[in-house]
Amino acid sequence: MGRIGLRLASILADVKKSYLEVSVRVHLTILATIATLASIPAFAHHSFAAEYDASKKIELTGVVTKFEWTNPHAHFYLDVTDPDGKVANWNMELASPNMMVRNGWTRNSLKPGDKVVVSASRAKDGTNTGSADTITLTDGTKLTFMAAPAK
Repeated sequence: MGRIGLRLASILADVKKSYLEVSVRVHLTILATIATLASIPAFAHHSFAAEYDASKKIELTGVVTKFEWTNPHAHFYLDVTDPDGKVANWNMELASPNMMVRNGWTRNSLKPGDKVVVSASRAKDGTNTGSADTITLTDGTKLTFMAAPAK
């Protein structure tokens, strides 16, 4: 093999080595990214007992201000007026939209302006947050995420 052949073989070997190094780095980067993204739902989700106190039941009467049909849990927000006339906005967590659909809910089961009475478990951190058990509409319809709406 002549000098040109040896030089060409050397260049090809360097290219192959560089390609393999880049290929390994790219594959490791992709694998690390997939692992990170796959773990996000686990970080985002929480257990009921970690956030709410089942022994601290609350009952709130108010007006729905917003209903969010999102994963991992749907939420609705409720303006509650205390005896002194001060209004506080409460965040009520529900089940996943998938579970709610299986139990008869739709995106329109609650609407801004609906007057409701909510039975819930209060958040352990003392914020205006709860996990709703039962939502009663003014017509007597009861909504829960564990059963279809009933009167």
